[in-house]
Amino acid sequence: MNESASDQPSEGASAALERYRAQLQSIDQDQEALQIKDRQFSKVRAILFLVSLAFLVVGYGFDGLPYVGWFGWGAMALFLVAVTANEPVREKLEELGRHRSVVRRLVARLERDWDRLSTKASAKSLAEIELPGHRRDVASDLDLLGNASLFHLVSMAATTPGIRTLANWLAGPAEENDAKQRWIAVNALAPLRDERLRFYTLARQVADSSGDPENFIQWATGPAWLAKRNWLVLWSNASAALAGIFLLLTVVSGFGLLTAQVFIGSLIAMGCLIAINMGLTTLMLGPAHAIFAIAMANRRAVSDYEEIFSSAEWLPNSEQDSKQKFLTQIRDRMLKNDRSAQVGMRALQKVAAAGGLRQSAGTFLIYLPLQGLTLWDVRVLKRLENWQAEYASDVPGWFEALGELESLISVAAVRDEYPSWSQPEWVSASDSPVIAATGIGHPLLADGSRVCNDVQVGPPGTILLVTGSNMSGKSTMLRSVGLNVALAAVGAPVCAKTFCLPSTELATSIRVSDNVAEGVSFYMAELKRLKSVVDHAREMSRSNDRVCLFLLDEILQGTNSRERQIAVVQVLRHLMDYQSIGAISTHDLELADEPELQSVGHAVHFRETIRPDASGNEQMTFDYRMREGVSPTTNALRLLEMVGLGEKADQTNKSG
Repeated sequence: MNESASDQPSEGASAALERYRAQLQSIDQDQEALQIKDRQFSKVRAILFLVSLAFLVVGYGFDGLPYVGWFGWGAMALFLVAVTANEPVREKLEELGRHRSVVRRLVARLERDWDRLSTKASAKSLAEIELPGHRRDVASDLDLLGNASLFHLVSMAATTPGIRTLANWLAGPAEENDAKQRWIAVNALAPLRDERLRFYTLARQVADSSGDPENFIQWATGPAWLAKRNWLVLWSNASAALAGIFLLLTVVSGFGLLTAQVFIGSLIAMGCLIAINMGLTTLMLGPAHAIFAIAMANRRAVSDYEEIFSSAEWLPNSEQDSKQKFLTQIRDRMLKNDRSAQVGMRALQKVAAAGGLRQSAGTFLIYLPLQGLTLWDVRVLKRLENWQAEYASDVPGWFEALGELESLISVAAVRDEYPSWSQPEWVSASDSPVIAATGIGHPLLADGSRVCNDVQVGPPGTILLVTGSNMSGKSTMLRSVGLNVALAAVGAPVCAKTFCLPSTELATSIRVSDNVAEGVSFYMAELKRLKSVVDHAREMSRSNDRVCLFLLDEILQGTNSRERQIAVVQVLRHLMDYQSIGAISTHDLELADEPELQSVGHAVHFRETIRPDASGNEQMTFDYRMREGVSPTTNALRLLEMVGLGEKADQTNKSG
């Protein structure tokens, strides 16, 4: 078994870290400049508001100074202008904050800062993803999802569709055709650094708003709220007509063309109309406002959707590259025809412009009379539901494409940052399939501490038997193989010099626990997990296009040694009968000596080295190198001594 040197931080990863840190410094400088401008606007707004208030009080509070009030209204108008001018500055500050958060995440991935990567929002999104039983077990065993996982290393996804798509790709099968198409797409996206950063920031902006795509899809494909309340539409139209009549009468009578009674009566009628509409707003339109919060959460939400779908314009297509089938399909759903996401969001943006009057301090004074006189929200909601009726069937496909694009752009960062990681090579699953790697390492380990080895799993009828003492690296090797299979599946480069694999589905038993609440012992929990592995292997044996790869770590520890050996051999016999390939680790040297296992197993081992330190105390170290043959050493008793629980420590305590 050839050995490969420990990976040092790759030149690509180091260069990426320097680039991201420079971007953070630039963002901080821009933020500081905008914060100064924002503080200046705040002072101007405060001065204008106080001046306006003072002039209005003097103008209307003292006789003989009627014109002073006009200065007050002028100052108020300037205050509103300042508020409106200040909003873009604050929006830019928010955008820079999101951009900074994105770059900090890119840095955290390279530094393996899992605490910063594992947020409450991502944990909630991942917890809501439904996986079949065996895939959920594999995800847990190999740290595909959850804290300190492959997902957090790979993912820059922020929206729910992106998170769900990438998680399902990682936990799903590694299929050659899909993986190759993803690789081609990722390879094209990797050099587009500025576009990717803009996309990451946009996706975070969409996710941060209350108009999350999942809620948007549910609204767009759901029932129309006004369908059973059409009288509100009729009253809105009637209200607008009445308001026009009352305003006309008020203006005409104000010029003396009609009597004063008409003037007063018109004002009273408008007051009653406003009271009715504001009452309806308070009592009836709560659900309508909830729909606004989903469909057009804020003035920027729809434009963000439109921009994130329009980002497909910079994607390469099949005319530029005949191999780009996957990106072309995504591009078509986002841009191509009159029912594309871009067209639909531009149409929705026109509705959002009308609905956004109530969301801006600069236009709220326009919204109030429109709502009071015409029931403006109902008119906006009617236009919104007309849009819903036209595009409802297309919306799920738009966001499916968004999820796929967000996943590919996430993987593209890994491709860009780790140029030394290699492209996986695919072999036939029907012709004596093997997984063979040189210089394979655990991708979740820090670059400077990763130790790489050469390994081969398969062909069917053989088993890789990984032996060694506790903490020597056996489980890490199993996970290294499984994690790199998952990387290959999503179109990412693999953490290896070379990595050959067939189309593969994983089945694992590595991290098993008992369940006291359900009365399931550890041994029974292990048996159930192994039954799941065997069942999956049986199912996979009916398929010629994929092979089942099993990874079993220290299985059936909950029984005595002899029964364990018999049971393990029985389980492995089933797996070999179903033409699976796989590896099993153990520190039980008697199991490694089992004749039937020896006849089919290729034994390798990890070992420890024990040397005295300067004080004469024994120190145990591991080089994590995989060597041929069965392990010649064990270390359980030595570890017991080192932590103070061995015989020597017991004798010392008694003599003391």
